[in-house]
Amino acid sequence: MKMTLPYKNPVSVAGHRGYPDRIAENTRESFAAAADCGVDMIETDIHLTKDNVLVLMHDDKVDRTTDSVGRIADFTYEELRNVNCNPHGAFSEITTLEEFLRFAVERDVMVNLEIKEYLVPGNEDRCRRCVWETLKLVEKYDWIPKTIINSFDAYVLDYADRISGGKFLLHGFYPYSIMRNVERNPDEYLYCACIFDDRNADNYRYLIERGIEPWAGAGVREPEHFETCVKLGAKLFTSNDPGRAMEILRAIGKHD
Repeated sequence: MKMTLPYKNPVSVAGHRGYPDRIAENTRESFAAAADCGVDMIETDIHLTKDNVLVLMHDDKVDRTTDSVGRIADFTYEELRNVNCNPHGAFSEITTLEEFLRFAVERDVMVNLEIKEYLVPGNEDRCRRCVWETLKLVEKYDWIPKTIINSFDAYVLDYADRISGGKFLLHGFYPYSIMRNVERNPDEYLYCACIFDDRNADNYRYLIERGIEPWAGAGVREPEHFETCVKLGAKLFTSNDPGRAMEILRAIGKHD
């Protein structure tokens, strides 16, 4: 039997980097706010520090989201602990993947882990280490059934699939040309794909015919847009305002 996520609602909502419309993205406080509002899933982003600690931040530089500057790869974890991840408010320490997984288990929330270390020249070893260490940690916390691995790099997804023996659910992006390093046909390993042209019925049809769940991204914000995507077959929405997203879906009978 094909493995599926343990959905509790006809259409689910993932907090995109937590609850960034209210609290600084990818912070513990933002993750807690998303869980508190009853979100089905929390999405976050994984990078490796200079000393190979898995930390959660979207960009490969700290400039946009902290009070410091520089590449994550050039900081040790101890150095990053002194960086404020909520530069316009109270100090918020960077979160590690292990801390996040402990939180997810405690709050019983599904997780979407986007691996941001890509297969580019000079980063090959870091990319593979990031994938390997991420999968090991998820397995350590026995959270595989409630985890999806996500990347814009098709190599990351293919590699995760191969080294785990197909044990993990994988999330890509459609059309597949959005992803880099597409060699093996993603139809062969994807569980779901986030559709960029999300009002195009052909995109949904393509994925559904192949048994791949269509998901919609954070660009969906208005009720009419949600309704269109649901009618076309969207199974999950990733949102910067997950509380409002759930309210909209409740109004159309798709979320408790």
